[in-house]
Amino acid sequence: MGKQQRFSRRDFLKFGAVGAAGAAAAGIVGCTPSGGATDEAKAASPAMDGAINSSDAVLKLTDGMPKWSFMIPPEPIADDQITETIENDIIVVGGGMSGFTTAVSAAEQGAKVTLFSAASAPISRGGSNYAKNSKVMEELGIEPFDPVPFYYHEMRAASFAVDQQKWMRGYNESEEAMNWMIDIAQASGLQVIMERDNTFDLGPNYAHAFSTEGNSAMVSTGQQGAVEALEAKAKEYGVEIIYDTKAEQLLREDDGKGRVSGVVASKMDGSGYVKFVAKQAVVLATGDFSNDKEMLAAYCPMVLPLVGYEQNEIDYNTSFNLTGIYGGDGQKMGLWVGAAWQHAYPNAPMMQGAWGGSHEPCGFHMGLNVNMNTERYQREDISAPYSSNHLLSQPGNIAFGIWTANYPAAILEAGHEWYTFGMDYTLPPLTTDELVALWDAGVETKAYYKADTLDDLAKQLGLDAEKLKAVVKRYNELCDKGVDEDFYKNPDFLVKIDEAGPFYAAQNYAMFMTVMGGLRTSKDMEVCDENDQPIPGLFNVGLWWAICTPTRTTSLYRATATASTASRSGICSGVTLRPGSLRSRPETEA
Repeated sequence: MGKQQRFSRRDFLKFGAVGAAGAAAAGIVGCTPSGGATDEAKAASPAMDGAINSSDAVLKLTDGMPKWSFMIPPEPIADDQITETIENDIIVVGGGMSGFTTAVSAAEQGAKVTLFSAASAPISRGGSNYAKNSKVMEELGIEPFDPVPFYYHEMRAASFAVDQQKWMRGYNESEEAMNWMIDIAQASGLQVIMERDNTFDLGPNYAHAFSTEGNSAMVSTGQQGAVEALEAKAKEYGVEIIYDTKAEQLLREDDGKGRVSGVVASKMDGSGYVKFVAKQAVVLATGDFSNDKEMLAAYCPMVLPLVGYEQNEIDYNTSFNLTGIYGGDGQKMGLWVGAAWQHAYPNAPMMQGAWGGSHEPCGFHMGLNVNMNTERYQREDISAPYSSNHLLSQPGNIAFGIWTANYPAAILEAGHEWYTFGMDYTLPPLTTDELVALWDAGVETKAYYKADTLDDLAKQLGLDAEKLKAVVKRYNELCDKGVDEDFYKNPDFLVKIDEAGPFYAAQNYAMFMTVMGGLRTSKDMEVCDENDQPIPGLFNVGLWWAICTPTRTTSLYRATATASTASRSGICSGVTLRPGSLRSRPETEA
């Protein structure tokens, strides 16, 4: 048949994870699989058998068992409903950081690209962008990040249920990727800053942020500026960008056994369907499935108590959000054409804590923490995601941090610093007076609690006053000893509660932000079937907000190299083409 210009899998991706993409939430009525699949549905779905084979131990489906409804493909959209056909080399589905970094990277290598999105404009739902090193880090004298202790810790915390090929590829190529994104951001007028990381947990300052304010990360605005800069760059390269268009079904040739050759999408105004034909590849950059509660029940059931069981309405124009957005559009379409689910089970949720007071300035639980039973229940000097996971086992998923005004000075004396979340690395840390003023202002807005006595504080928090006094007494005894005999907290953070008061407190509760992983992918982000064989022409990319998530890293690889790292890396947030990847190759080459 001669030769055609096409991408091989090794040329298609430069490296490989987002997310900055950020946050999301969930969707089902009940927690059990719904509806038995008909024989017709089974026959129409090359994905039915083995769609969740990665979780055989828990979710193995036999012919006699009901199927999850999201696995059952809809009827094919009829040709007479299609009002427009658009053809290009690469079709990118999704207009966030993942989608736009993919589109820009492909276009700058010479590919003709069409990107479409269900949103009405470019949308970012993420924040921090990590890399082992960058030109900004070098300018500020920040040492390159050493992955050995951190990544080993993270992998061990996840029982090594991670795709180490993707993980380390993202790390190894993150510097180049970040510098690529820095150039784009700065050219658009954005300031690239380093966020101030904690000084007592793992890792140095290596979180990059794009700022529109000049003095803070402002993840809800700065990251949006970054994706808008990518959109502008995409337009410079001639990328065709189409909004208000939602992907519905993938097209796979040869009766569902050949190449994925395109996507059928619906126009959000209800005016009909568009067929996008991909000469070379379709790239899914559609976000997570946290707003489909049936999918959560199947793949991430631990978060269902937090999100409830009513299906949320999906708003594709929602930007930074901590309650969940995406409905698993890309994952479902992949399953319907024969993709397998990731090997690791269950999928990893990204948890965070919502709090104020002693937790706010540093983002970590360093005060005295008590649950609704008025019991101290953990060592408090652990990162918020870890602690938030533990909150799931506490009554009501609620806890309180309690401290007094001596707290900040003691932390400073121990050699640590106070700062706000996302604070620019170049700005000075907060002083004791600034912290107390922050807390007092929070009391006025009812974000924090304040009381002159423990009895009054207990009443405000709904706790047992006598138990609270006993907990404080025991905690102070441990502080005097300098050894936390109960939970072995770092002595630096053993700060006595001043029994003279006044007493401050903040409510803390676990928050589900998004869920990692999904379709099974190769190290080059090719979507794979149940036999781990790449499905020709189909790729899946994405990145997730934040780091330090103490849960399983999955086949999409989560956020260690976010936005820009992912961008050029393919693993995290986009697909990148190598120079020369447009040369002609034998048609048989995958």
